Amino acid sequence: MSKSNTEHLSAKQKKVKIAKSVRIRRLIQKKMVDSWQQVPHFFVTIAVDMTDVIRFRKDLGVTINDFILAATVATIKEHPWVNSLWKDGEAFEQTDVNLAFAVATANGLYYPVLKSCQEATLKQISKNASHMAVKAHLGKLTDQDQDKGTFTVTNMGMMGVEAFSAIITPPQVAVLAVGTVKGEVVVDEHEELTVAPMVKLTLSADHRVLDGADAAEFLDTLKSYLEAPVTLIAGTCFDED
Repeated sequence: MSKSNTEHLSAKQKKVKIAKSVRIRRLIQKKMVDSWQQVPHFFVTIAVDMTDVIRFRKDLGVTINDFILAATVATIKEHPWVNSLWKDGEAFEQTDVNLAFAVATANGLYYPVLKSCQEATLKQISKNASHMAVKAHLGKLTDQDQDKGTFTVTNMGMMGVEAFSAIITPPQVAVLAVGTVKGEVVVDEHEELTVAPMVKLTLSADHRVLDGADAAEFLDTLKSYLEAPVTLIAGTCFDED
């Protein structure tokens, strides 16, 4: 919503928006507190070279976050147990990948869900994520837009955060936290020092369902997709409407 539109809101409309914002923040607060107290979290972090993602993203008209979402979906398909829900003392692997992603707005934090995106192309994920983000900023997300998530990605890279650990959203069993892409000195394939755009990804996992090896294997696969993103582009038509 633009500044001019905001200025023309009636006092009643502003009051409703403020009340809604407070309600949403309180609901999120309660859910996160319950999760932190009841779910045995553990955290695993990996560094990923984003050179090729950056090289492709402008030509393809997608964002770094779109690549991360698409890579996450591809990785979940190889590690489906991460796409589980914990209910009644048991973990149930889900067939559909319903990917939730965090969108910070003036009225609070929202988690729109990309439903059944296991067969979606990179461009389809990009379009759907953009559409959902716009709805979030306009305050037009419905309850259906935000339910049935099976895995969550939260990205604070645009805020300059280098790395962080996120709290799992029950009944999901994992969440991926994405930091900022930052130039770092690394050793290349010729064993020489060079600067590469690196990002730190942290998986928060429910230890009742996943162990350290599960988390490490998931992140290693995710890293392989992001460091060779051509695998995410193959079969995608970028001149479609």
